[in-house]
Amino acid sequence: MATHALTETAYDDQAFADLDLVGAAIDGVRFRDCSFTRCNFSEATLTRCRFSDCEFHECNLSLAKITGTGFDAVRFSDCKMVGIDWTQAHWPRVRMAQALRFHRCVLNDSSFFGLDLSECVLAECRALDVDFTDANAQGADFNGTDLRDSVFARTRLAGANFTDALNYRINIFTNDIKRARFSLPEAVSLLDSLDIELQD
Repeated sequence: MATHALTETAYDDQAFADLDLVGAAIDGVRFRDCSFTRCNFSEATLTRCRFSDCEFHECNLSLAKITGTGFDAVRFSDCKMVGIDWTQAHWPRVRMAQALRFHRCVLNDSSFFGLDLSECVLAECRALDVDFTDANAQGADFNGTDLRDSVFARTRLAGANFTDALNYRINIFTNDIKRARFSLPEAVSLLDSLDIELQD
């Protein structure tokens, strides 16, 4: 289904492919059990939309604005998602939704400041210069993700999985990392906050 406009206010069980919505303004549209393949939402404005049980594959959402838009059990794979301020999305006070899942996505220069990311999956992603300050990422899965220059400050990471993750810098005194899983040699970076000197 290739199209350049969304004319309905609700879509169920639709498969969208090669949708060109660069810079488009989409307001109040609901998507349930839909799939998006190679769709371009870059610089689009998604206002008060709802995505439930949807999948995005090889899509570009870079610099999209997601004001008031909700994501429930949404999966992104092989997507480019640079520069998204996730704090502008709709995050219900009581989370009934399943966590977001990102696989092999580019999430650089994004913000998850203060958000509930518990059990969220960011696996094998590039997440450079991403802000996780004050976020609740308990049980989150960062397996195989490059986290260069990303900020963890007062972040709840209890039980999180950093196996095979790269380039993270996590202060063990200002973040909760109880029962979090790390792998060598990258886990040596956790010693940076101890102000000690390692000898070979």
